[in-house]
Amino acid sequence: MLVTQCFGKLYCSPTRFAGLALSFKRNVSYLPKAGPGGRSSFSGVVATVFGATGFLGRYVINRLGRRGNQIIVPYRGDEHDYRNLRMMGDLGQIMFFDYHLKDVESVAKVMKHSNCVINLIGRQFETRNFTFEDAHSEGARVIAKAAREAGVKRLIHVSALNASEDSPSKFLQSKAHGEAAVREEFPDATIVRPAKFFGHEDQFLNYYVYLGNIPFGIPLIDGGMNTTKRPVYVADVAQAIVNAVNNDESIGQTFELTGPEEYYLLDILDYIYRLIRKELPYYNISRNMYNLVAWVMEQSIFNPRLTRDMLFREFLSDQVTPGLPGLKDLGVEPHSVEDIAISVLRRHRDCYFFEDSIDSEEPCRPTSSYATQ
Repeated sequence: MLVTQCFGKLYCSPTRFAGLALSFKRNVSYLPKAGPGGRSSFSGVVATVFGATGFLGRYVINRLGRRGNQIIVPYRGDEHDYRNLRMMGDLGQIMFFDYHLKDVESVAKVMKHSNCVINLIGRQFETRNFTFEDAHSEGARVIAKAAREAGVKRLIHVSALNASEDSPSKFLQSKAHGEAAVREEFPDATIVRPAKFFGHEDQFLNYYVYLGNIPFGIPLIDGGMNTTKRPVYVADVAQAIVNAVNNDESIGQTFELTGPEEYYLLDILDYIYRLIRKELPYYNISRNMYNLVAWVMEQSIFNPRLTRDMLFREFLSDQVTPGLPGLKDLGVEPHSVEDIAISVLRRHRDCYFFEDSIDSEEPCRPTSSYATQ
């Protein structure tokens, strides 16, 4: 770390070395800044980012790296899972350490010299090694406790919109338990609850295109008109998290990060298929029958493509808590589905329509437009 602070210079002044030496005392929150700002500078922030190999993680690392932050990436798995992250910061600014969430010592080790910790850990289904509670609740408690004991100044914990201890979804229950655990161990933590992400390689817009390729089309409960969604652009969430690092007003607060518009699920699907120049294939299915299909898919020896918990969340309407701040309070102007969808979905078009303009397309219809009729 000391070497990278010199930015390749053969000589560092005594004052410079004194500042760096002092930075390792835990009562000093931030390291001395250096450089004019940007990728090849040092912002004073050393951030440990858990869950960096996930969909949201790559966007967070990218935005941290371009600001000249030093980043520590704990990983569990193969080198190929994280090697794409190496290029997102200047030479020596992103470091990788293996760890295990159930090994408290390894968790404490990766944040030993950090002044900021970001917890992005989350999973969509349970395994025999990690239940939802293990990953979202107990794991969150371990990280928060280790951060407090290490003297970390900022902890940002990513939860989920609709998290509730009373939810029928074990996923959403565990997210709510994780929030409570983080508040108990690290009261000044910043908690963010994002809605469903959309973006390149997402599991929302692309998911419904792939689902349309199965026989009979996309199964929808109640025709998709009893489910409302507020999808949020993944890069907006990442930018909000990075902005929160240096925003003292976000300390101890909970943010709900959603897109600027609310849509019925069927209207989102209709817009997706209009963009890719295909007819929307869907049919109605009862909740009981769909649950049976999900139960069958849960029995797979491979990672399940669908579980009953996933199904419940897919047809759960997004509910925003009145009074909680959002993206704009963290300095981010949210992008709508119409702003981003074509760049994500154009690759799904047939060659005949690949270059077609989108100017003539009607926008995705928000729920508010129904009230005006």
